[in-house]
Amino acid sequence: MRRIALGLCLCLATPMFAAGPVQTSEVVVEGLRPVVTEYVSANPYVERQFSGVIRGEDVAALAFQTSGRLAAMNVEAGDRIKAGQGLATLDQITLAQDVTVAEAAVSSAEAQAEFAETQYDRVAALLARNVATTAQIEAARAARDAAVAQADSARADLVRAREAAGYGQLIAPRDGIVLNTNVEPGTMVSPGVSVMEIADPMGREAIIDVAESFAMIIPAHARFTVYHRAEGVAPVEAELSVIEPVAETSLDTRRLRLILIDPPEDYRIGTLITASYNSDRAPVMTLPQTAIGGTTEAPGVWRVVTEGDTRVAHFTPVTLGAEVGDRIVITEGLAEDDEIITHGVHGLEDGQEVGERLQ
Repeated sequence: MRRIALGLCLCLATPMFAAGPVQTSEVVVEGLRPVVTEYVSANPYVERQFSGVIRGEDVAALAFQTSGRLAAMNVEAGDRIKAGQGLATLDQITLAQDVTVAEAAVSSAEAQAEFAETQYDRVAALLARNVATTAQIEAARAARDAAVAQADSARADLVRAREAAGYGQLIAPRDGIVLNTNVEPGTMVSPGVSVMEIADPMGREAIIDVAESFAMIIPAHARFTVYHRAEGVAPVEAELSVIEPVAETSLDTRRLRLILIDPPEDYRIGTLITASYNSDRAPVMTLPQTAIGGTTEAPGVWRVVTEGDTRVAHFTPVTLGAEVGDRIVITEGLAEDDEIITHGVHGLEDGQEVGERLQ
């Protein structure tokens, strides 16, 4: 009986021991938020060099003002010309023949007009004596008017033929250099069709072709350094003047025209050159589009600044440029070596402490 009572007591006591040790609450301390950042730097793409050529800045196409067969081309590409110099000549024999034909046509038309006038006067006299009819006088008047009009047309043709004879020589309008000639002697030319191109020898520019993505990010009036292919020739500075509006779709390139600044005589028209973008004057900075916060009207980025032993995020307004793939050009607001948060920018507050940089 005593053993049964002892066992019952042990059974009742078991749940108390099964409760185990007393549970304690664990306190979790939240650390500073680590951030993914990127240091601002000049876009390495702009360090590339581009091949090009020197062209005349002020190029003019010259053409005859009349049609004819080209008899002589007095210049060739590369020649220097003076204002008033004869550059090309049309076949003068053909032009003289045109004048002769026009003069003969005028003589014939004037004779016809005189005869028609005489016929009209005769019919008018007969009508006064009631010998001719009204129909006859009207016919005579119509013939006279037609002959007079024919004579006027012939005289106008003669004027044009004589002017054309005077336009048979192509004269240089100013000093320059011949870039190219487009026709050969013996070729028929039409009025207004370019025969040659000339340029001002002192006005020179560099022409380069660049990738369309590069053309989108460089600023207006960007500076370039232009190098001559020959050794011993000093490089010159150039400034972007025009980005051609039409891209070469097959190559995804754009043509840039650079004005040379005080180039020496060695940079002649037709010279092959190499140009590089001068990023020291205007660095091109881009960031991932995920780094842009704020609003469309007031965009900005979160710049990390070290204040003592802490890293603090500050909202910095910026001016945005062109989009290039998944990145965007920053034209104002940042400097090189600024540390910018690139992910999770919409959950930050100005002055918020942040943790270490994640690679």
